[in-house]
Amino acid sequence: MSTTRRDVLLGAAAASLVGALAGRAGVALAAAPSAKTYGMIEISASGITVSVYHLSREMLAGSSGASGFERLAPRRVGDAFSVLASPLRPGAEESAAEETVDLVAGLINRLSDEHGIAPEDVCVIASSGVASFSAPLIRIIDARLRARTGQHLDVITARDEARLTFDWVVGQRKRAEVALFDIGSGNLKGGIYDGSGRRAPFRDLSVPYGTKTTAGAVKLRWPDVRTFDFGAHAAEFYTDTIGPEMRRQIDATPALQRRQDVYLSGGIVWATAMILRPKQMVTKPVWLDMTRDDFAAVARLVADGTPYGVGLAADLDEAERAWVTKTMKTVRNTFNPHQMAAGAALGDGLVRQLDPTGSKRFIFPTFANNAWSSQYLIERFELGRMRPTA
Repeated sequence: MSTTRRDVLLGAAAASLVGALAGRAGVALAAAPSAKTYGMIEISASGITVSVYHLSREMLAGSSGASGFERLAPRRVGDAFSVLASPLRPGAEESAAEETVDLVAGLINRLSDEHGIAPEDVCVIASSGVASFSAPLIRIIDARLRARTGQHLDVITARDEARLTFDWVVGQRKRAEVALFDIGSGNLKGGIYDGSGRRAPFRDLSVPYGTKTTAGAVKLRWPDVRTFDFGAHAAEFYTDTIGPEMRRQIDATPALQRRQDVYLSGGIVWATAMILRPKQMVTKPVWLDMTRDDFAAVARLVADGTPYGVGLAADLDEAERAWVTKTMKTVRNTFNPHQMAAGAALGDGLVRQLDPTGSKRFIFPTFANNAWSSQYLIERFELGRMRPTA
């Protein structure tokens, strides 16, 4: 990796490393007596994400039965996280591992220099999605990162991601009532708690296909696919490859059918909400009702050549139009039209398998961005559950 490219990437990360969590009343958690600042570097299928968190033991103390989000009462301020392009891609060579180590080591130094975060208060994690296609490189990164910085790379399994997301979003009092599925870039995962007690088992379901990996699989099978028919091919891929595996797991989880409320999270869910319901999204709702036909509507937009919608809603005022325009630019930068089509096919296939009769309620918890990694941080540093840095 050239010095110029590395410096540019690290400089971009430094520009957006800001305090990530604030209290419900707008008071930074760092002001609490035993608050502490932590750093997180996440390597995922979408890129390398850098976050700074302020956690207060007072706010986490006790057993309220609330979710991780509720207990922290967080409100993200500024650019809460940054995403750098990751060298890790399907088929990447060993040099991508060294580039990743260079980036991560530089980010650890930035967190120390610019935020005063000690190396032992930084965690470096890799998502199950990126590990699914870069497992050999992940092992190389872990070994070289340990040798260079002393940091351990913790690879989070799809099951752990599903459970962590659930615990971040859903409080204990409701966890026997809902199901949650996260449609990530690298995989689809979710599950339920089979009961409400503290010892109730978590039943997870997952497939190694997400919005971006499904798009890649479709292109591999149909090299000549075009945007207008990408959605149809993606739907076919769901039907013959993803659907049967999901059906096996759904049938093996009978309690899932009793959950009338299904929470959906992930980038394609957010993008769908922005495209179809900008007027509601501009109000920053905590919960947003969706329908089982929303993903199919996005698939039709892609096929019609308007993957990001057909223009701004007429009922937006000037400030709302500015916010929607800016956010839609982020949607475009996150998902190209082929990925939009793949994500729509994935979401549509999932909701119809979960709800064949149209009787369930689908809900987007808009605060679920970075959900599993936020819960991971709480459990590792404050509750001592997750694996510590070696």
